[in-house]
Amino acid sequence: MSNDRSVHVDLADRGYDILIGSGVLSKLEAVLKPMHSKGARRAFVLVDSGVPDSFADQITTITQSLGIDSSLATITPTESIKSIQTYQSLLEHIASTGHSRVDPVIALGGGIVGDLAGFVASSYRRGVPVIQCPTTLLSMVDASVGGKTGFNLRITNPDGSEDLLKNLVGAFWQPQCVIADINTLDSLDLRQRRSGLSECIKHGFISAGVGHEGLLDWMIQHLDAISSFDPATMAELVERNVALKASVVALDEREDTSKLGGRMLLNFGHTFGHAIETLENLSPDPSNPSLAPLHHGEAVALGMVAACRAAEHASGLDPEIGNELISILKHAGLPVQVGGLPSNQDLVERMSHDKKATANTIRVVIPTSRGKCIVVEDAPVESLEAGFDAIRA
Repeated sequence: MSNDRSVHVDLADRGYDILIGSGVLSKLEAVLKPMHSKGARRAFVLVDSGVPDSFADQITTITQSLGIDSSLATITPTESIKSIQTYQSLLEHIASTGHSRVDPVIALGGGIVGDLAGFVASSYRRGVPVIQCPTTLLSMVDASVGGKTGFNLRITNPDGSEDLLKNLVGAFWQPQCVIADINTLDSLDLRQRRSGLSECIKHGFISAGVGHEGLLDWMIQHLDAISSFDPATMAELVERNVALKASVVALDEREDTSKLGGRMLLNFGHTFGHAIETLENLSPDPSNPSLAPLHHGEAVALGMVAACRAAEHASGLDPEIGNELISILKHAGLPVQVGGLPSNQDLVERMSHDKKATANTIRVVIPTSRGKCIVVEDAPVESLEAGFDAIRA
């Protein structure tokens, strides 16, 4: 009996399926067949260097069996390589292959690979199909679903210092399909797996407010199996998290900034997290600075704690909400404090650079009760600082 799962993202003619399970990468053949019948003869495959060769080889075998020539480009994903220079290089590569408007781009890797491949697909010849094959838990439950693509931008400040601004350039470009093969998670080290759990925990803490009331309690009930990455449990975890994100995206595809809610709720922990994620000296273990810099999920974990404590300061949120979050994060092996943070003034300034800031206001997602969050504008600076103080080791 098959344990394969699927979730549909309902976006009318831009809707697509997310296929989940062990070995589902083989279903790429069924996805490519109708493309081939409509004239696709080439595929551009962007591969994460950390993914075992066997998965890229499987894609090549599938494309060849259909009479589709595949060109592979491999990158080692880092925040610094997620840049305009890499984007240009990839555009030059895909153009050199003779890639047509009906030929697909295939992303095989984590969120950085998926974001770059998606943006290349969105802009090359004004848009070609993209198929997302996420290989990290984080990209399975978050980055590969919803059509956000793009890269970071490094800027020079008036004082001569530089900042790396995450995902400042990009576009919404929905995939044709997402294929989340649970077997690819075996290639990840423990820290990478734990980083992905952070986005799942984030979903749990907004779940009651977006129609998925049981998610947080289900995760707590299965926390031991989740923390040990039991394959069957992981498949259900991905399915439940993808279902939540799909329902949010279906109602607010492009993150409508005129309303404080919808897709913006998915940014719980991110505005605080983005302010610290690109600080290269920060380690998830204050006693081991060699682990710096933070992974994305680690920064989000810290950001969620900061958001809870900021909400306590700003609106009197029950401290037990933050305490429960900290307990879950610790169980999952994620950080709740970090050493080496700069001044609160610097951190708040970094928050203002976040792409979700509008008209010089900082928008931040904070909890209001268990499983429910809201988006607020112009949270008191003192509350933002209280949040950062709470995560200082």
